[in-house]
Amino acid sequence: MVLTVTHMYIYFYFRMQDTILVLEDGSVFKGRGFSVDGEVFGEVVFNTSMSGYEEAFTDPSYAGQILVMTYPLIGNYGFHKKHPESNRTQIRGLVVKEPYFFSTRGTRFVKYLEDNGLPCLYGIDTRALTLKIRDRGTMKGSLLAQTGKNNIPQIIDRIRGSPYPDVDNLVAEVSCKNIIVHRSHNSRRIVLVDCGVKKSILEHLRRHATVFQVPYDTDFESIDEINPDGIVISNGPGNPEHPRLLATTVNEVKNLIDKYPVFGICLGHQILSIALGFKTYKMKFGHRGSNHGVKNIERNRIYITSQNHGYAISDKSVPGVEISWVNVNDQTIEGIRHRKLPVSSVQFHPEAGPGPYDTQFLFEEFFNA
Repeated sequence: MVLTVTHMYIYFYFRMQDTILVLEDGSVFKGRGFSVDGEVFGEVVFNTSMSGYEEAFTDPSYAGQILVMTYPLIGNYGFHKKHPESNRTQIRGLVVKEPYFFSTRGTRFVKYLEDNGLPCLYGIDTRALTLKIRDRGTMKGSLLAQTGKNNIPQIIDRIRGSPYPDVDNLVAEVSCKNIIVHRSHNSRRIVLVDCGVKKSILEHLRRHATVFQVPYDTDFESIDEINPDGIVISNGPGNPEHPRLLATTVNEVKNLIDKYPVFGICLGHQILSIALGFKTYKMKFGHRGSNHGVKNIERNRIYITSQNHGYAISDKSVPGVEISWVNVNDQTIEGIRHRKLPVSSVQFHPEAGPGPYDTQFLFEEFFNA
């Protein structure tokens, strides 16, 4: 039997649930939902991109988080196998204003949620929720089905008593477990320290070199045996000063910067910065979206960039290192460069997956250093 639009609406209606999002400040947002099974806990953050939801849902940097999309309509161009940034959905939960149920291209929104077991709340005022996060800062929250048995004060107490997800080593959850070699026709060899790398970053690197993708905690000796032409430290989730990262990735990067060209992206930028002597701090609500303006100090030029991070490096002087990029909105540090060594990093995503292509030249600069 061919389902008409009316039949499909009826089908979706009976799959929907009354669903709520409860925040640690006591706020409750009521709407409808799909795939909500039990209570889903996470850090509630927002993304301001108008497109690129496929990439956002699968970006490992979102591990541990419930994602709010500020653009009101999500799902209108479906979901396609070529766009995901990893092999699975990385966000813990999703909040949207209006899902588009009937896209004729790709996998439909509801099927994607069901196939990936992704809990979703929709039909709430996402603008009000975003403004609350901007005012109050990033908060812990829980998604759950609304029933007559919900004890809201008890749920709020449970949320407040739970640590933020980045207390755990989220990088260990998304990093590869063994060395993976991605062959290229180019004779150069690059070690990619995988802290939760996006597929689009890997694809850019493969255009220039054979890539040895190594786990985040790979020791210096194992990297040195590969004898690479350079090191890239990838994006990823969580706290860059997590004790496990300090003991492994940061410690090994300290050894690498004196011997190899090094380029850090996003979390990799923070890890490299810590290795050079900077400190980091957690931002009020972070930068997540594909429309963030940054200024290159040397060129005195502004570029529009894609970003996804909740931490930044502190504004302090480190001998031998200069600030190379700053955010035009809040003046946070967006990039650093060593004055003598071929070592640099940026907080934004030059691969633009998704986003503008303004800063893809940074890959060329790294390989030509």
